[in-house]
Amino acid sequence: MNDDTITDLKQFITATLSQQFSNYVTKDDITELATKSDLKKLETKLETKIDNIQNAIDESAIPFTHAVDDQVQDHERRLKRLETKAV
Repeated sequence: MNDDTITDLKQFITATLSQQFSNYVTKDDITELATKSDLKKLETKLETKIDNIQNAIDESAIPFTHAVDDQVQDHERRLKRLETKAV
């Protein structure tokens, strides 16, 4: 092999490897993600959203359970009246 062939082969290998690894995460990407302030902001946002969801569930579930409980109590009163009449 002559020098031109070796140079072309090196360029081909470099280009092929560059294409293969272009989608991989780099050290800079990891460093950028690892900044504590960004992670803390994300954690705070997630906690706020979870709290909001929990509050919305609480606010919607409590009135619903009261309504269901009222219906059950009404049915129990009706059944007791029917049992009394049947006896």
